[in-house]
Amino acid sequence: MKDADKLRKSLLFGFVTLFLCGIGDWLIGYEPDGGEPMLFGFMNTALVNVPVWFYVISMIFGILSGFGCKSYAPAMIKILEWTGVDRNSKMFRLFRFGFSSAPLMFVTFHTACCIELLIVQAALRGGFDPSLADKTFLIPIAFTLIPFTIWCFVVDIPITIAYMYFVLKGELGIPKSAFLLCPLGMSLLTKVFYAFMVSVELREYAFLAGCGESWGHAFMCLAFIKAVKLKPNKDQ
Repeated sequence: MKDADKLRKSLLFGFVTLFLCGIGDWLIGYEPDGGEPMLFGFMNTALVNVPVWFYVISMIFGILSGFGCKSYAPAMIKILEWTGVDRNSKMFRLFRFGFSSAPLMFVTFHTACCIELLIVQAALRGGFDPSLADKTFLIPIAFTLIPFTIWCFVVDIPITIAYMYFVLKGELGIPKSAFLLCPLGMSLLTKVFYAFMVSVELREYAFLAGCGESWGHAFMCLAFIKAVKLKPNKDQ
């Protein structure tokens, strides 16, 4: 039972940190009214009015999420072993591969986004013309964010595919309706939320849809906690 309790605590810590990371995504995505899109639409000139502490707190939450992922990733692997999933199966290896660099991805990607927002915001506040700022930072932002975005999908796609497979095949012993509680599953749900907010002319609140991927990891932790309760190790 001690091992099960330890795994549950690791997963709970992961849930809290990744839930906070989703709130950090809100802080990154918040844009006041007005302004024009710049830098591939990733930023808006209205960010000049965003409090600096939004990005600082978001960066802290992003760093914390890396520690959370480092805690829950091995716990999930252990639980898969407990439930009888073959370590040599393709899905087990796919799931493990997705998590091989996930903790580092969370820290670096979130930190890079926040630092770039702070730099561009400082330039605009310092008197940079928006069009000049767009031209100046266009290439540096692209060279920074494109690799990180690719890395994000290298992490999330394998984890999502394997997790959905385990749930739908009954490997975790949890309801099949939980198959969307994963990175790209929650991302899809929040995209629907975004479209809804835009359709009812509440675009100013659409930034709340930015938590999808982070909350996908968070709620996946809860799914694995449920799996521990339903299918504990027979040796406990």
